[in-house]
Amino acid sequence: MLWIYAVCALTLFVCLPFFLYYKKALRLKLAVAFKVLGTLGAASLAFTAAIRLDPHCWICFSALFLHAVADGLLEYNLYIGAGMFLAGHICYLSFFSSLVPVSGVHLIVTLCLLGIVAFFLWRWRKPIGKKMPLLAVYAVTLAVTAGFAISCLTAHTLQGQLIAVGGALFFLSDTMLLGRLLFSASRAVDWAIMITYYAAQLLFGASCLLR
Repeated sequence: MLWIYAVCALTLFVCLPFFLYYKKALRLKLAVAFKVLGTLGAASLAFTAAIRLDPHCWICFSALFLHAVADGLLEYNLYIGAGMFLAGHICYLSFFSSLVPVSGVHLIVTLCLLGIVAFFLWRWRKPIGKKMPLLAVYAVTLAVTAGFAISCLTAHTLQGQLIAVGGALFFLSDTMLLGRLLFSASRAVDWAIMITYYAAQLLFGASCLLR
């Protein structure tokens, strides 16, 4: 437990504020370093579990590692970064579906989330413009991944609950990020995006240790 608390504290109280500070100061390399370190902190939780508890957690570690790489790439290239995020989501889908067999609950939750992303993509279709194909593919993958994560509630375990909350936060974070990419927003929105994002990744990582 102490290791989990330490990683969460370093991610949320060191990496997050320094990332936002250096990004505002236009010191991109330092900003990217702290952003990536934050996600790697979450990955270290899954890494520890994979070594000591369950080799199956290597799948979760792979997802978190790919997302850490994507965090850095996104600051330089949207398309490559999104591609790495997609790869990470595929790993998450494999991890979540192995914990809770696919059922009608997965279908219902996923359809609800797909409806939400379809609404926002349609409403913001003009500012999205030519980026629609990329964002549509990512949005669908996000909705399916979050749907599978939230459906882990049906496992009735602490691990399932952590993953479900993480899935909801991840979906919320990326929805806010889409709005942030298309429209101007205050610094408070940047903080909200990163807090929910890191919280989601930390919950996924911690779920490997807490069962």
